[in-house]
Amino acid sequence: MCVVMRSNRWILFGIFLVFLFNVGASPLMPLDKLEKYVQKKIKRNNQVLKIKSKHLGDQGAQFLAESSLLQNVTILVLIDTMIGDEGIRALANSKNLTQVTILQLGNNRISDVGVKEIANSKTFSQLQELDLYRNHIGNDGAISLANSEKLTRLIKLYLGFNSIGDEGAIKLTGSKKLKNIEKLVMVQNPLGDKGKEACEKFDFRQKFKVLAKSGSLNNLANQYIGDLGVLALLESSHASDLTELNLDENNLSDKAVIALAKTRQLVNLRSLSLVGNHIYDSGAIALSKSEGLKNLKILILDSNYIGEDGAIAFANSHHLSGLEKLSLVENQIGPVGEKALADSSSLINLKYPIFGFH
Repeated sequence: MCVVMRSNRWILFGIFLVFLFNVGASPLMPLDKLEKYVQKKIKRNNQVLKIKSKHLGDQGAQFLAESSLLQNVTILVLIDTMIGDEGIRALANSKNLTQVTILQLGNNRISDVGVKEIANSKTFSQLQELDLYRNHIGNDGAISLANSEKLTRLIKLYLGFNSIGDEGAIKLTGSKKLKNIEKLVMVQNPLGDKGKEACEKFDFRQKFKVLAKSGSLNNLANQYIGDLGVLALLESSHASDLTELNLDENNLSDKAVIALAKTRQLVNLRSLSLVGNHIYDSGAIALSKSEGLKNLKILILDSNYIGEDGAIAFANSHHLSGLEKLSLVENQIGPVGEKALADSSSLINLKYPIFGFH
């Protein structure tokens, strides 16, 4: 999931809160006190270390990085601890933190420099969850994560309340390195339309991945995925496996249908249903010219807005000559369009022609 929000008011509010917290920040925790604190925590559970709202700073992070007490830690939580890039560098190069699978570093002072250290860290190559909310991360940091050769096991990535723009969002959501990511939270970043669209498409792809595993990706009827959902489906690696696809009642326009017609991802498709959408002649004409859908046997377009021109395009189509069923019930093809379809010399394999009109 890629979570975004449209309002920037909360960004300003978050910056204000950070300012207030830092103005009244207490001194850094002495290292001897930190050592006793860590010993107490590790004694209870040597696999989990959670430190929140204790001002460790970079020297505290350095101490943790060098502490053999942390060798078995799998969950490391350092939230609101005043750690900056130098502290992150120490943690990322630690020989004692190689077992960490969950790393939470929210509300610190980490910039793109520190994020790059994490992205290139052998120490953190086992990470499955990384939380970097409310830091100082921009596009460069996001791109470092997207290009990381070390963080390939990541499943969850939290980057809310940072300064990531469209470029970073697009790189992250399209990353080939972070192919196991299932949840990506980008809430309260200054994203424009392109960044938000990239995140929405990412969410759709995660949904389609789940449906593919359950064997139900072929039936997306009444899911209201819209044009963007179809575009995301065509970018999914699972699209090429489909032999049938039901997109009934999904608020689709000609834009989505034209994309379906142009793609080469659906060469194995035998049945396509697009009932109850907003398809006009432009979409119908695109389908009639589609080379990627030439193996279709069934095409159902009931309850759309296809007119005479669309019907004639189907009648003259050589690319869809393999169709055995073509249904255009409740469209606007008129008697001229219906006659063109009935007399077609191209659609010679039709066994179930249904050309109803209104």
